[in-house]
Amino acid sequence: MIWNAAEITEAAGAGPGKRPGIRRLARKLALSLLFQRDLEGGGTPEETVQVFESAFNPDYDEENALEVATDDFARAWPLARELFLGVSAALSELDADIARAAVNWTVARMSPVDRGLIRLAYYEMLRRDEIPLKVSLNEALEIARIFGDVESGAFINGILDCLMRGLSEKNSNPRREYL
Repeated sequence: MIWNAAEITEAAGAGPGKRPGIRRLARKLALSLLFQRDLEGGGTPEETVQVFESAFNPDYDEENALEVATDDFARAWPLARELFLGVSAALSELDADIARAAVNWTVARMSPVDRGLIRLAYYEMLRRDEIPLKVSLNEALEIARIFGDVESGAFINGILDCLMRGLSEKNSNPRREYL
Protein backbone atom coordinates (compact mmCIF):
# COMPACT_ATOMS: atom_id res chain seq x y z
CA MET A 1 0.00 0.00 0.00
CA ILE A 2 1.82 3.09 -1.27
CA TRP A 3 0.53 6.47 -0.20
CA ASN A 4 0.94 10.00 -1.37
CA ALA A 5 -0.15 13.21 0.30
CA ALA A 6 -3.44 13.46 -1.61
CA GLU A 7 -4.41 9.86 -0.76
CA ILE A 8 -3.65 10.35 2.93
CA THR A 9 -5.67 13.56 3.05
CA GLU A 10 -8.58 12.03 1.16
CA ALA A 11 -8.50 8.80 3.18
CA ALA A 12 -8.50 10.76 6.40
CA GLY A 13 -11.64 12.60 5.36
CA ALA A 14 -10.14 16.00 4.70
CA GLY A 15 -10.43 18.23 1.70
CA PRO A 16 -8.15 21.02 0.54
CA GLY A 17 -7.18 23.20 3.47
CA LYS A 18 -8.89 20.95 6.01
CA ARG A 19 -7.36 18.79 8.69
CA PRO A 20 -8.14 15.09 8.48
CA GLY A 21 -10.72 13.45 10.74
CA ILE A 22 -8.71 11.79 13.47
CA ARG A 23 -10.92 8.70 13.73
CA ARG A 24 -10.79 8.11 9.98
CA LEU A 25 -7.04 8.64 9.98
CA ALA A 26 -6.77 6.16 12.86
CA ARG A 27 -8.82 3.61 10.90
CA LYS A 28 -6.62 4.14 7.87
CA LEU A 29 -3.48 3.66 9.93
CA ALA A 30 -5.00 0.53 11.52
CA LEU A 31 -5.80 -0.80 8.03
CA SER A 32 -2.20 -0.12 7.03
CA LEU A 33 -0.99 -2.07 10.05
CA LEU A 34 -3.29 -4.97 9.13
CA PHE A 35 -2.01 -4.85 5.56
CA GLN A 36 1.60 -4.83 6.77
CA ARG A 37 0.88 -7.75 9.10
CA ASP A 38 -0.60 -9.72 6.18
CA LEU A 39 2.54 -9.10 4.14
CA GLU A 40 4.96 -9.93 6.96
CA GLY A 41 3.26 -13.15 7.95
CA GLY A 42 5.38 -13.49 11.06
CA GLY A 43 6.31 -11.79 14.28
CA THR A 44 4.01 -10.45 16.91
CA PRO A 45 1.44 -7.69 16.48
CA GLU A 46 3.55 -5.54 18.82
CA GLU A 47 6.53 -5.96 16.47
CA THR A 48 4.36 -4.89 13.54
CA VAL A 49 3.39 -1.75 15.48
CA GLN A 50 7.03 -0.98 16.27
CA VAL A 51 8.21 -1.46 12.69
CA PHE A 52 5.37 0.63 11.26
CA GLU A 53 5.81 3.45 13.75
CA SER A 54 9.57 3.62 13.32
CA ALA A 55 9.18 3.69 9.53
CA PHE A 56 6.27 6.09 9.12
CA ASN A 57 5.92 8.31 12.20
CA PRO A 58 6.75 11.90 11.18
CA ASP A 59 8.67 12.34 14.45
CA TYR A 60 10.99 9.39 13.75
CA ASP A 61 11.85 9.38 10.07
CA GLU A 62 11.17 12.56 8.12
CA GLU A 63 12.32 11.05 4.82
CA ASN A 64 9.92 8.07 4.83
CA ALA A 65 7.21 9.50 7.07
CA LEU A 66 3.62 9.64 5.99
CA GLU A 67 2.60 13.00 4.66
CA VAL A 68 0.42 13.65 7.69
CA ALA A 69 0.87 16.48 10.14
CA THR A 70 2.87 15.37 13.14
CA ASP A 71 0.14 16.38 15.58
CA ASP A 72 -2.55 14.56 13.54
CA PHE A 73 -0.43 11.40 13.53
CA ALA A 74 0.16 11.78 17.27
CA ARG A 75 -3.58 12.13 17.93
CA ALA A 76 -4.61 9.26 15.62
CA TRP A 77 -1.84 6.79 16.46
CA PRO A 78 -3.11 5.60 19.90
CA LEU A 79 -6.52 4.69 18.45
CA ALA A 80 -4.95 3.09 15.36
CA ARG A 81 -2.69 1.01 17.57
CA GLU A 82 -5.61 0.04 19.83
CA LEU A 83 -7.75 -0.99 16.86
CA PHE A 84 -4.96 -3.00 15.25
CA LEU A 85 -4.04 -4.81 18.46
CA GLY A 86 -7.72 -5.46 19.19
CA VAL A 87 -8.30 -6.96 15.75
CA SER A 88 -5.13 -9.03 16.13
CA ALA A 89 -6.23 -10.39 19.50
CA ALA A 90 -9.73 -11.27 18.23
CA LEU A 91 -8.64 -12.50 14.81
CA SER A 92 -9.86 -16.09 15.06
CA GLU A 93 -13.30 -15.00 16.35
CA LEU A 94 -13.59 -12.30 13.69
CA ASP A 95 -12.51 -14.59 10.87
CA ALA A 96 -14.91 -17.35 11.95
CA ASP A 97 -17.87 -14.97 11.82
CA ILE A 98 -16.67 -13.37 8.59
CA ALA A 99 -16.27 -16.81 6.98
CA ARG A 100 -19.89 -17.67 7.84
CA ALA A 101 -21.10 -14.38 6.34
CA ALA A 102 -18.95 -14.62 3.20
CA VAL A 103 -20.96 -17.07 1.13
CA ASN A 104 -18.76 -18.86 -1.44
CA TRP A 105 -15.64 -17.04 -0.20
CA THR A 106 -12.90 -17.84 2.25
CA VAL A 107 -11.25 -15.15 4.32
CA ALA A 108 -7.86 -16.14 2.91
CA ARG A 109 -9.12 -15.59 -0.66
CA MET A 110 -10.17 -11.99 0.00
CA SER A 111 -7.87 -9.18 -1.05
CA PRO A 112 -5.73 -7.92 1.84
CA VAL A 113 -7.42 -4.50 1.73
CA ASP A 114 -10.95 -5.92 1.72
CA ARG A 115 -10.09 -8.45 4.41
CA GLY A 116 -8.50 -5.77 6.58
CA LEU A 117 -11.44 -3.37 6.22
CA ILE A 118 -13.97 -6.10 7.01
CA ARG A 119 -11.99 -7.22 10.06
CA LEU A 120 -11.57 -3.65 11.29
CA ALA A 121 -15.21 -2.65 10.83
CA TYR A 122 -16.51 -5.88 12.35
CA TYR A 123 -14.18 -5.48 15.32
CA GLU A 124 -15.60 -2.00 15.90
CA MET A 125 -19.12 -3.39 15.64
CA LEU A 126 -18.38 -6.04 18.26
CA ARG A 127 -16.18 -4.13 20.68
CA ARG A 128 -16.78 -0.40 20.31
CA ASP A 129 -20.26 0.23 21.74
CA GLU A 130 -19.88 4.01 21.43
CA ILE A 131 -19.76 3.72 17.63
CA PRO A 132 -23.07 3.09 15.84
CA LEU A 133 -22.97 0.02 13.61
CA LYS A 134 -23.78 2.08 10.52
CA VAL A 135 -20.80 4.35 11.16
CA SER A 136 -18.39 1.40 11.18
CA LEU A 137 -19.94 0.13 7.94
CA ASN A 138 -19.89 3.53 6.24
CA GLU A 139 -16.29 4.23 7.26
CA ALA A 140 -15.19 0.89 5.80
CA LEU A 141 -16.95 1.75 2.54
CA GLU A 142 -15.43 5.23 2.39
CA ILE A 143 -11.92 3.87 2.88
CA ALA A 144 -12.61 1.05 0.38
CA ARG A 145 -13.38 3.68 -2.28
CA ILE A 146 -9.83 4.90 -1.98
CA PHE A 147 -7.82 1.72 -1.42
CA GLY A 148 -10.01 -1.10 -2.71
CA ASP A 149 -10.78 -2.11 -6.25
CA VAL A 150 -13.92 -1.47 -8.28
CA GLU A 151 -15.87 -4.27 -6.57
CA SER A 152 -14.59 -3.74 -3.02
CA GLY A 153 -17.45 -1.54 -1.87
CA ALA A 154 -20.20 -3.99 -2.85
CA PHE A 155 -18.25 -6.97 -1.52
CA ILE A 156 -17.47 -5.33 1.84
CA ASN A 157 -21.00 -3.96 2.13
CA GLY A 158 -22.54 -7.40 1.57
CA ILE A 159 -20.45 -9.12 4.22
CA LEU A 160 -20.68 -6.33 6.81
CA ASP A 161 -24.42 -5.96 6.23
CA CYS A 162 -24.90 -9.67 6.98
CA LEU A 163 -22.72 -9.43 10.10
CA MET A 164 -24.47 -6.25 11.21
CA ARG A 165 -27.94 -7.76 10.87
CA GLY A 166 -26.84 -10.63 13.10
CA LEU A 167 -25.55 -8.19 15.71
CA SER A 168 -28.70 -6.07 15.57
CA GLU A 169 -30.86 -9.10 16.28
CA LYS A 170 -28.82 -9.84 19.42
CA ASN A 171 -28.45 -6.25 20.56
CA SER A 172 -31.11 -4.28 22.38
CA ASN A 173 -29.11 -1.04 22.73
CA PRO A 174 -31.06 1.49 20.58
CA ARG A 175 -27.91 3.50 19.81
CA ARG A 176 -26.48 0.44 18.09
CA GLU A 177 -29.61 -0.54 16.18
CA TYR A 178 -29.16 -1.26 12.51
CA LEU A 179 -32.44 0.05 11.12
